[in-house]
Amino acid sequence: MNDSYWINKQKQQLQFPQVTKELDTNIVIIGGGLCGLSSAYYLSKAKEDIIVLEAEEIGRGASGRNTGKVTSQHGLIYRHLLESYDKHFARLYYHANEEAITSIEEIIQEHGIDCDFHRCDTMLYTNDDVQIAQLQDEYQVYLDLHIPCTYVEKQTTPFAMKTGLTMHYQAVYDPYAYACGLAKVLRDAGVSLYEHSPVSDLQEEADGSYTLLCNNQRIHAKKVILATQFPILDHGHFYFARMRCDQETILLCDYHGEDCTALSIDTPMRSWNSIRDGILIGGNSGKSGQQDSSDLQEMLKEVAQSSSIGDVKAGWSNSDYISFDHIPFIGKLDKHNENLLFASGFSKWGNTSANIAGKLLCAHALGKRSQYRVIFTPQRMSDIFSLPFVKENLNVAYEFIKGKFKHPDDQYPDIGEGKLVQIDDHTYGVYRDEEEILHIVDVTCPHLGCVCHFNAMDKTWDCPCHGSRFSYTGELIKGPATYRLHRYGEGFNEIDPHIID
Repeated sequence: MNDSYWINKQKQQLQFPQVTKELDTNIVIIGGGLCGLSSAYYLSKAKEDIIVLEAEEIGRGASGRNTGKVTSQHGLIYRHLLESYDKHFARLYYHANEEAITSIEEIIQEHGIDCDFHRCDTMLYTNDDVQIAQLQDEYQVYLDLHIPCTYVEKQTTPFAMKTGLTMHYQAVYDPYAYACGLAKVLRDAGVSLYEHSPVSDLQEEADGSYTLLCNNQRIHAKKVILATQFPILDHGHFYFARMRCDQETILLCDYHGEDCTALSIDTPMRSWNSIRDGILIGGNSGKSGQQDSSDLQEMLKEVAQSSSIGDVKAGWSNSDYISFDHIPFIGKLDKHNENLLFASGFSKWGNTSANIAGKLLCAHALGKRSQYRVIFTPQRMSDIFSLPFVKENLNVAYEFIKGKFKHPDDQYPDIGEGKLVQIDDHTYGVYRDEEEILHIVDVTCPHLGCVCHFNAMDKTWDCPCHGSRFSYTGELIKGPATYRLHRYGEGFNEIDPHIID
């Protein structure tokens, strides 16, 4: 998988050991991204005994692959919150995110984390006459909520725009450098962090504690926090049906214009963030494994036509889970169980949401109250049987059926290409590397059995149903699947959705 600009430029990358023996702890955090690290940070302040388990490497997942915006401006969220809930709810959401920005800034300053954090304005914009009314409505909500802002009609930008809505005093930073900085702070504080330590099983004991299986070793903990982007357990709540996994392409290009941090509300979506070495352009956004390649071509066309944007220097993809009401799930997996907590559905705003989650999960684990619990509770049911809920789950059913009836090729791929090939009356994913070695894996996703699609940019197999990702050799990159893909000759993949236990 292609590394991001942030990961590639980090000169001193930390390394942590694997789990190689049986362990006991008070709280185990599964996931070494910004959510897991933030949770560990706040729990370490309370002197809790903590272990952090990362399946791959600290910070190298979605946390180290985003565009680096640290903002409370999450699309047209505030009008939605006002219409769906009330003014108090919308105001609390804004305050939670503003506090997260301030907290991140304070952590960086206290510990001297070198991640190029700096304050700036962010902007929503449109070039569509129909969308101008939407932006004006959002502006009115900003005024009602006393959010510092400016409505603009003309501004120098690398993109065409008719109107924009600026939110003042937001921020940008290097997310991977921040994750590495947090990890170093935790290590120096005595917190045990482990890499290449995926959890393959999680069982509740009679006393309410948990036993985890990691690298064939048992880990015993009183409480478990699932900071895995998607919960690896469901317990019959069908969280997998209450979110969708969106994936987008991010390009790093040369840039010679004024500073710009913006997001379009048009279709196709575009995200812009000027940084020290150019500008990051996000787009080609769509459900994981189902992106429209024509949008990527349109992005490249925009780059070629812009006088301020130069050549494409790098490109990668990133994915995140979108809750149907666009509010993260943070709290108890089960309403009556205080010992199993999770956070998910950050809807592409993980830089602030991870900090909010860290504080909230810490409060849950320590039995403390928070005014923000009611906003982010996973037990809210406003998304069930909503139009997005119905449409998404119909799409999952369609992709499942389509994958079973899709006719695979009977020819092996060319160098650098991956495709579905029929071998021994079974559909396999085949990738031919630069040395002409064929990598053949069963591409039936071990989560719910959908057939994975090949991602040509990252050379991965991506599930179009719930977003699991695998390397072309079959190794698990991200869940909700908890097992790798079997290679040819190892037998077929076993389906284990972890819905009940």
